[in-house]
Amino acid sequence: MVRVPIVGRAPALQPPVPEPLPFKPVYPALSHDAVSKALAGAPADLIDALALIYDEAVHRIIVQMFEFGRPDDTPLDIDLREDMTLEIAKLTFWLGERVVEKRLSSGAWDAIDLAAEREAVLGPAGAEIIANTARMSFDHIWGRLIEERYKPKSIAAAKRKANPRRQVLAVKPVGKNHFIPRWFIRDLWAVDGKVLRWRRDGETWISARRGFGEWGYRHNLYSDRLEAWFGLLEGDAKKPVEMLLDTRPLNGPQREAFVGFLIIQLLRNPTFIEAHNQHLAPVIDSLDPSEGEWTPERSYEAMFQNNDLYRLLATPVMESRWAIVKSAEPLFILPDTFGVRAPGNDGLRLIAPLSPKACFVTLPDREETKRIVPRHLPASPALARRIATALIQAADREFLSHPDFTLAELPAPEPASAILADIAAAIAARGDD
Repeated sequence: MVRVPIVGRAPALQPPVPEPLPFKPVYPALSHDAVSKALAGAPADLIDALALIYDEAVHRIIVQMFEFGRPDDTPLDIDLREDMTLEIAKLTFWLGERVVEKRLSSGAWDAIDLAAEREAVLGPAGAEIIANTARMSFDHIWGRLIEERYKPKSIAAAKRKANPRRQVLAVKPVGKNHFIPRWFIRDLWAVDGKVLRWRRDGETWISARRGFGEWGYRHNLYSDRLEAWFGLLEGDAKKPVEMLLDTRPLNGPQREAFVGFLIIQLLRNPTFIEAHNQHLAPVIDSLDPSEGEWTPERSYEAMFQNNDLYRLLATPVMESRWAIVKSAEPLFILPDTFGVRAPGNDGLRLIAPLSPKACFVTLPDREETKRIVPRHLPASPALARRIATALIQAADREFLSHPDFTLAELPAPEPASAILADIAAAIAARGDD
C-alpha cells in the first residue's frame, strides 16, 4: 500500500503561497520549556503567551516546508508513516528551540511587549524569515530525508510487496521447546551470559545462577511443527521489541508482529498448556471414537489455526492504549508465564516485562488511532515494586530477575486492574494524553 504525501524534491521556482493549515495551539505549548529556560524567573502567563507565538511560527515553517515538496508525486510507502511522523516531531522541537534562541537571546523579559513580539514574529517581516527558514529546512533536512531515506525505502518496499518472500516452515527435530525465546532472555535479561532463576520452595522462593539457555524450556512441550511456527513469530517480533525499548516508532506490521508475539507467549507456556490439556481431557474422553481420534495435544495445536480465538485475544491488546513503564532500578521480573493477564471491560489487558527495568502495559481504555510511540512513565519505586509483586504472583513455578533483585520491601498482592488504573492516572497527571 502506498500514499502520496506532500513531500519531495524542491522545485526550481518558488511555489505559490498555500492556503495555510489552521494553527491549533496545544497546552502546554511545545516551545514552553525552551522559553522557560531562556527567561528564567519570568511570569508563567508571559511564558505561555510567548510559547504560543513561537509555536505558531514553527507551524507556519512546517506547512511551507511541505509545500516545497508538493510538486513531487513520487509515492511513498504507507508503512513509513510512523517514522516520518517522528522525524517531523523532532524537527518541530528543534525549530522551536532555534526560534526561541533567536528571539530571546538576551534573557531579558521585563520589557517584552506581547503585541509587538507577535507582530515581529508573525507579521510581514517575520513572514519573510519564516519562508526562508522553511526553504532551508526543506533543502537541508526534510528534502534530503525524502531523497536519501524514504524514496529508497519505498522502492524496496514496493519490490517486496510485488514479490513477497514465501515463508518456509523449516520443521526439524527439537530436543528442547523454549517457551520463552532464547534471544529474549540473552539480550534483555542475562548479565554476562547468566540469569538469576527463582524457584518456588513451599511458601517462599530460592534463587540460583544459571546460564541463559538453561531456563525457559521444557522437553516435548509441543510438536516440532509448532516449534518451527513459533520460531517464525519470534523472529518477526525481535526488532519491534528492541524498537519499543529504544522509543522508536513501530509501523503497522511491526505492531501486529509484537501483539502476535505477546499472545503466543501467553499460550505456549507450560502452565497454560497443562491447564488446557487437563480441562479438555474429560471432554475428549466423552467423544465418540468414530468421529475421529482426538487428544488434548492435538486440540492444543488446532487452537493456533483458530482465527476467531486469535482475534478475541489480540484485538483488545491492539486497540487499548499502550505504555512503557520504566524503573530506575532493576525491579521487574520475568515469570514463567511471561506476564500478567488482567480482565478489561472489553477484553484482555497485559503487564508484560521486557527487561528488568521496562514493562509493556495495556491501559484500561482504548485509542482509535495508535500513537507512533507508546506513552512512557518513569515508575516510582513504590509503583515498580507493586508491578514486581504482580509479576511474581503470575509466576507458576519459576521466574527470572536481575542479580541485584531481592524480595525485600515488596508490597502485598493486589488486583492487576488496580495497578493498570493507577498507571493510567499517573500518565494523565503528567499530561501525556
